[in-house]
Amino acid sequence: MISVVVPTYQEGDTIQPLIRGIAAALGTRPYEIIVVDDNSPDGTADAAASLAGSFPVKVLRREGKQGRGSAIRCGFAHAVGTTVGVMDADLQHPPATAVALVHEIEQGHDIAIASRYVRGGGIAGWPWSRRLISRGGSLLTRRLTSVRDSGSGYFFARKAVIDKMQSHTKGYKTLLCLLADGHYSSVKEIPYVFRPRQHGKSKLDTREILRYLQLLYRLHRQLLTRS
Repeated sequence: MISVVVPTYQEGDTIQPLIRGIAAALGTRPYEIIVVDDNSPDGTADAAASLAGSFPVKVLRREGKQGRGSAIRCGFAHAVGTTVGVMDADLQHPPATAVALVHEIEQGHDIAIASRYVRGGGIAGWPWSRRLISRGGSLLTRRLTSVRDSGSGYFFARKAVIDKMQSHTKGYKTLLCLLADGHYSSVKEIPYVFRPRQHGKSKLDTREILRYLQLLYRLHRQLLTRS
């Protein structure tokens, strides 16, 4: 069984195309789609729930806007699959790539990552300043992991690996925390092109950058403690 966790907030325009895209990508494999919605005022949760008769969709409605990281953790807690994936609902993560990621888990890898920074991957529609920030953020994690796109928000992993994750980060930057904890044997990065945002706006601001630097500091300290 494959569980796909989709954190949402105000993605009513894209959640149904995403669900249909995931279903088309995974085909006959048994799967569930777990939509974790932070009380979206635009009816995202209802739009997702309306497809539950046609697709194996589970909608978890949360009070207030609690954030992507905690939504992912919530989805993990409800996932029944032995393979669990995470992807955004805004269609910047192409659903078609999911089958390639799942295939790598089936081939024996513990974590499969949709990567912007391996050959064949890339980013469409970003200004050079945003690209520089993203690249710089990945470079700052090199002491923690050799993965080139450690900040990717699109990945699949064995549920057993996720269950061992110990970082006390409230779910923020889930993949990086998973990689830093080191409870896995093999990782595979699959190239994909990160698409321009079709709706809404980026959540990256100075506060998010500072939060990321604080997380890096904590993870590096944990690494030094273990060594």
